[in-house]
Amino acid sequence: MDRTISHPWRRAARLATATAIAFGLSVSACGGATAEQPAATAAVAKATVGTTTATTTPTSPSPAAVALNVQASASGSSLLLKADQIAVPAGDVKITFKNTDPKMDHELWVYPVQDVTKLLAARRAGEDADEDKFLQDSAGSSDSVAPGGSKDFIVSLKPGFYELACFEQMKNADGSTVVHFDKGQTATLAVIGAGGPAASIATAASSLNVAMKDGAYGSWVLIPDHLVATAGQVTVNVTNNMKINHDFVVYPIGDVSAQIAEGLKAGEDIDLDIAQPIAEDLEPGKTATKTIALTPGTYVMACFMVSKNADGSTFVHRDMGQRITFVVK
Repeated sequence: MDRTISHPWRRAARLATATAIAFGLSVSACGGATAEQPAATAAVAKATVGTTTATTTPTSPSPAAVALNVQASASGSSLLLKADQIAVPAGDVKITFKNTDPKMDHELWVYPVQDVTKLLAARRAGEDADEDKFLQDSAGSSDSVAPGGSKDFIVSLKPGFYELACFEQMKNADGSTVVHFDKGQTATLAVIGAGGPAASIATAASSLNVAMKDGAYGSWVLIPDHLVATAGQVTVNVTNNMKINHDFVVYPIGDVSAQIAEGLKAGEDIDLDIAQPIAEDLEPGKTATKTIALTPGTYVMACFMVSKNADGSTFVHRDMGQRITFVVK
């Protein structure tokens, strides 16, 4: 993606560190075991028709799809997703999506973590943008589900990091459009397998190692070694393997729509009062380390720098793919 990067490398006011109070989405860790394969039938079945004996080889049944339950809910101004697993083995996954929000419709999209700046820009502008035209290699979606309703669908997932998200729209009191994605409806799903995350991604650790890298489809991504942290003092190590500077913060998942709108309008990096900064203006090839206190809940790690496209429009690095949710337990 051809982008002209323009933003202040040093902000006048830095991120305020607040005690991270967990709220919203709660995701249970999965042991990451591979789906159990049924034993093939060794015997050869024979059927006698008249005086002729026909020999047939039975077909082994396909492994059952792994079950993943996801709920949409509301908590204050935040809109959240709750999944019962944080990691699943590669292959078919049967998703049961339930909308427990009593007031609004929600949807669930499943796709590899990627750049969603164009989709979000259209949706924030109030356009009825078709997600299928923007999302690369989308695994599937539930379509819109009414309050109290549910929808089952099966997706086939390859090893890697996927995102569960809702891109429905709603209106602010001033008439501006808000996307559910910005209000907290996004969650990371690790798909275990060769070339992707190991089963250890779902084990709790007291330290998290994260690499900033260029990803598929022109995206910028974060690659963590764990998606579960042990409550208490957690050491975060983040390495910038990219060509430009980046920030890195950790915050309890929730509504950040207003801060994003302000940052995009002003063209300035976004300060989140609820975030704990790990790295500020981290240079290429450098690693930042910081130990922070985290209580049980679901958190986001992300970069909230704001840069400019070649046409002068602004984008948030978080929307380029630099966002991962993780659980503290």
